[in-house]
Amino acid sequence: MRSWINSTEFTTPDPIMSALTDVDAAFACPPLMVAIVFSVAYLLVGIPVHFTRGALARDVLGTLAGVFAALVYITWVLGFHANIHSPLR
Repeated sequence: MRSWINSTEFTTPDPIMSALTDVDAAFACPPLMVAIVFSVAYLLVGIPVHFTRGALARDVLGTLAGVFAALVYITWVLGFHANIHSPLR
């Protein structure tokens, strides 16, 4: 059985994802991008929910969508950005 800790795929980032992350990191500083990702997710979820369920549901579901989208973005940047991974020895 193969161990995840000793797996080379786990320690070596994908070159395509690293390139995409480098482009994204060059676009804006990470805190600004987290705020942008949060805002876009909040609006994409919050506006339709506001018309179907009301303002309270917009605030709750929009905030949840924004927080989870920002966490996914942070995980993506930390997982694939160059010079963050060091080889396990």
